[in-house]
Amino acid sequence: MSHDREHLFDGEDRRILTRLANFTCAALTMARAKADAETRAAEAEAARNAVALAEARKDDVIATLSHELRNPIATVDSALAAARKLAAAYPDVSSALGVADRQMQLLKRLVGDLLDAPRIKHGKLSVQPSYGLLQDIVADAVTAMRSDVNGGQHRLHVAVPPYPVTVHADLVRLTQVVSNVLSNAVKYTPPGGDITLSVEAPDLDIAHTEGPSPCDAVITVKDNGAGISASALPHVFDMFAQSASARKHAAGGLGIGPAVVRHLVTAHNGTVNIASTGEGQGTEVTIRLPIVCKSTGEPTTTTARPIAPKRILLVDDCADATEALGTLLELEGYEVKRATSGTDALSIVESFAPDVALIDISMPDIDGPELAQLLRLRAECSLTRLVALTGSSDVTSRPETDERIFDAHLIKPLSLDDLENVLRSS
Repeated sequence: MSHDREHLFDGEDRRILTRLANFTCAALTMARAKADAETRAAEAEAARNAVALAEARKDDVIATLSHELRNPIATVDSALAAARKLAAAYPDVSSALGVADRQMQLLKRLVGDLLDAPRIKHGKLSVQPSYGLLQDIVADAVTAMRSDVNGGQHRLHVAVPPYPVTVHADLVRLTQVVSNVLSNAVKYTPPGGDITLSVEAPDLDIAHTEGPSPCDAVITVKDNGAGISASALPHVFDMFAQSASARKHAAGGLGIGPAVVRHLVTAHNGTVNIASTGEGQGTEVTIRLPIVCKSTGEPTTTTARPIAPKRILLVDDCADATEALGTLLELEGYEVKRATSGTDALSIVESFAPDVALIDISMPDIDGPELAQLLRLRAECSLTRLVALTGSSDVTSRPETDERIFDAHLIKPLSLDDLENVLRSS
């Protein structure tokens, strides 16, 4: 279309040119908008990938840090336990070691919370229900927190049903839930404050219930401590969430505990609620769990019988860890041989037939699973119970081969009660 002496533009030409210009402008605008959108989408995708990578690296760092911390914690914990036994006749020394031991228990709880954080995020913190008494769970939780309660001069009031209450739940995890809630009450309640732990549950042996469904147990922990502000209350279950006032009042904590509690309660198909009328007004935590069931007819507790002295082979590449734990076990009456490598362990069993071999999973020359397989081939170890010592409590992350090789797994720091349970079953 041209404008010359023979052809002059008229209104129709103007209309066509205007529409063509508008169409071209729209096409260019759309092309530019598409390019901008694609650029922004690529930038957003890159940002999401960067955030996901940062989160993954953070989880890896937390998991690695907490796992690596278990080794020195286990060593110091064993050394403290041995020192307290040796210093039993010296009150002043025992008192100082008691302070160190209480702080070590706090450190163990913090590391345990760190390990639980990434598991909750990825849905790997599972529960393994079994039958037990609700009163035993509460008693274990109170015992675990007794030194903290006494240290803070708190008045702890505990009320449980007078009749046995059988529950079907993960007894260890439920003890962790009650301990965690009690721990927060102790942290945020000033010295001399009141803490009340009450439990309500039906007596199914005499109560009429319809159907096989379990009934609710209600666990309530109430304190007259720091309380929670209205603005912070909706976020108490968020991971790593702590208000400024909470950080000011608490004697340690990472803001992980409430998230762990909610996850474990939810895994039991229960609910947890935290209420407070404001700062300085105290806090009330209510946990409702459908776990109460009729008695199975089997004894829910067993009377501990004395453990005969056992011959133990202790294998750990950390010399301090083997020395501290070995000394503690010897004070408990065990005959202990120490090895700091798989090669040393194989040499020792040529003249020493252990009843139990406690083997660290991660060692440089011969790792734990490989050493266990080699010990299985030795005639001297045909009756030896092979127990893995690991810094990870995540059962789902263990290779299936480890489960087949070892007779049991114990978590660092080693609990003597857990060891005795293994010995009883051997």
